[in-house]
Amino acid sequence: MKTYLLIVVVALFISCGSNAYKSIDSVAPEELSTVNQESEKTATISNEGQKSEESKNEPITITERKLIKQGSMYIETDSVDKTKRFIENKVKFFEGYISKEYSYDYSEQKQYVLEIRVPSQKFDDFVKSLNEVIVSLDNKDIQVKDITEEYVDVEARIKSKKEVMQRYTELLKQAKSVAEMLDIEREIGNLQTDIESLEGRLNYLQNQTSLSTLTLTFYEHRTKDFGFWSKIGKSISGGWNGLLWFLVGVMYLWPLWLILFGGLWILLRFLKRKKKA
Repeated sequence: MKTYLLIVVVALFISCGSNAYKSIDSVAPEELSTVNQESEKTATISNEGQKSEESKNEPITITERKLIKQGSMYIETDSVDKTKRFIENKVKFFEGYISKEYSYDYSEQKQYVLEIRVPSQKFDDFVKSLNEVIVSLDNKDIQVKDITEEYVDVEARIKSKKEVMQRYTELLKQAKSVAEMLDIEREIGNLQTDIESLEGRLNYLQNQTSLSTLTLTFYEHRTKDFGFWSKIGKSISGGWNGLLWFLVGVMYLWPLWLILFGGLWILLRFLKRKKKA
């Protein structure tokens, strides 16, 4: 009997132990899943924090600066004709063009004035290339003007006005009366005029920044012989012309000569009568 009771007690103990292990095994996965979820949430939060920090550290895109470069040069050369051909070849090489050209031919000097436009990124190289033909540099003035602020402002105004015009276009489709349509069309017309004006200004700024301008003046001195015989001939001709002009001037004074000769004749007659008396 005692042996039977002992066997029953052992069996109960073993069954209780197995149930305890089963409960532990059933609870552990739930706790593990909860822990995994918490760790995943923590990892997600940390990743988001890292992304936000990275986004803060990302470089800010800066608008490309818009610069207008222009200048003028006044130089002396050996031959203006050779220099002109040299400059024309250089302008073609640097993909530019000559927008204006003036020539002056004086007795002691021949001179050209060219307004040259070349791509801005090649402007400095073009100016350096002119050293090959410079005998004397009388003047050089290069200026750079930053118009970035104006350029960005014009772009923003164009974008804003186009957005407003788009909204007016949508309103025009929903207009219920002729008066509303006329008012909206008038506003659209005003906006269109403003946009065209701003786009014209923007195109001008783009042209000025993409191409730089150089006003180049170059000249050569002329040396001439004294020209003795030519000067003698000019002096004879000039003397003869001077005599003719003198005679013309004398004829302009004919009233004075008439008064003088008339007064002299009267005086002579008076003296003759006095002698007879």
